[in-house]
Amino acid sequence: MAEQTIPIQVGDRLTAIAVTIKQPNASGVDTVVDLTGKTVEFRLVDQSGTDIVAQTSTGVTVDVGIAGTCEYAPTAAAVANAGRFYAYFVITSGGLENTFPVESRDLVVCIAEVA
Repeated sequence: MAEQTIPIQVGDRLTAIAVTIKQPNASGVDTVVDLTGKTVEFRLVDQSGTDIVAQTSTGVTVDVGIAGTCEYAPTAAAVANAGRFYAYFVITSGGLENTFPVESRDLVVCIAEVA
């Protein structure tokens, strides 16, 4: 996954952090992950790796499971401060989990001060 940046402003809660979860198949081609029947959680950290939003399923919606689309609706605490943050979606199935994006800092949430 190439870096994806989601720009919002402090306090913005209508802009969801939405993604399509993909992973390389056996041939190395990025393929959509079917989220049907899986648990999806969200985590947001600052540049030092400190949790801004600890891993949670609260606010996470799987839009179309077979299409791998999901989103996180930010809480007030998640968008309270300006800065550059890193988002992760954690998929759990059968007691096993994978974190997306695999490249750890590819989903960037840039929160700007309100002018």
